[in-house]
Amino acid sequence: MIGKVHAIAKGGAGIVHDTGKAVFIPGVVSGETVEYEIANRRKTVWEGRLLRVIEASPQRTRPPCPHYQECGGCNLQHMSYEEQLRSKTGILLANLQKIAGLAIPGPPGIFPSPLWRYRSKSEFQVRDGVSGFFARASHRVIPIRQCLLVPEAVEVFFLAQSRALRGCANAQLQIVSNGRELAARLEMPGGKGEWLSREHSVRFEVAAYAYRIAPDNFIQANLFQMQPMLGLLEKNLAGLHPATAADLFCGCGFFTLPLAGRCRSVLALENDPGNLAALRTNLELNRTGNVRVILADVLQADLPPAGLYVVDPPRGGLSAKVIAALTGSDTATIVYFSCDSATLARDLRLFSSRGFRLQELQLLDNFPQTDHFETFSVLKKTA
Repeated sequence: MIGKVHAIAKGGAGIVHDTGKAVFIPGVVSGETVEYEIANRRKTVWEGRLLRVIEASPQRTRPPCPHYQECGGCNLQHMSYEEQLRSKTGILLANLQKIAGLAIPGPPGIFPSPLWRYRSKSEFQVRDGVSGFFARASHRVIPIRQCLLVPEAVEVFFLAQSRALRGCANAQLQIVSNGRELAARLEMPGGKGEWLSREHSVRFEVAAYAYRIAPDNFIQANLFQMQPMLGLLEKNLAGLHPATAADLFCGCGFFTLPLAGRCRSVLALENDPGNLAALRTNLELNRTGNVRVILADVLQADLPPAGLYVVDPPRGGLSAKVIAALTGSDTATIVYFSCDSATLARDLRLFSSRGFRLQELQLLDNFPQTDHFETFSVLKKTA
């Protein structure tokens, strides 16, 4: 079968229309004419397999990674970076329109990233002595001799460890790095673990703040986007002057510290004890004392009152309970960092129905070479 690729969907596959069905085909570029076959007919989704490109897009590029065709880590290396950003913008706007019913008058602001060596955290898999990454759509581990997304220090360290890991049956190698130093731990079934580095955490310096982060702690994924993310938050804080703020899903305090620098008091909520231990370390490191730390499942918790709420949830987004609490509070502003545009759109639909409008929207490309990205949005209570 032959068809034209109309757009790129969430997940990185191209959309081709076939007898009224949308067929999703990986490895294509918008605008291309391709030959394909149906690989899987599901009730709601048809999956296609690319056979050949008949008319290639001028935005098609040769992937530089030797593992690209097999590894499940990247799915957009066959596109120019300009086309990657265009595709991600299309995914975001399509989700906002289809799910949230929001027609954005123009494209969002975009914060691009350096294309390579940007990952702050890496997770290498080990199965039956083979160390690397999962193959695409599989839990089979493929051996890796190069990964252009991780810092060179991480790549060198991993390759040096690969020989020793040949005797390991099942494990995950977790590495956190600021681009120079790293901390690495081998996690095995049953909660067993072994440190492979002398240091157990790494120091990150972002704007005026310092953070100590361990391999199992949460930190923003892109080394080059951390400062822009804090800049977006601080720009809004400068105009709002909130006396109190609540940092929901606070992790190790990435947003807590700038909030504490601008507010009289801050509440930091998180359900992971390890992240909260790191947060307390980071508060001491930055000599910050106006933060109350709360161990809680934010999605189910009764939220405390605050003049400003900052939310950075996992991919599943917010719960209806959280949105009801936020919109029912006295706050007029909510800052929402999201790593999934579909759940963001779902949540924005609920916020809109409860009297909050989208005032600002920015796309942060924290994951070049993949279809993933982050968004920054500011929601304002309507009069």
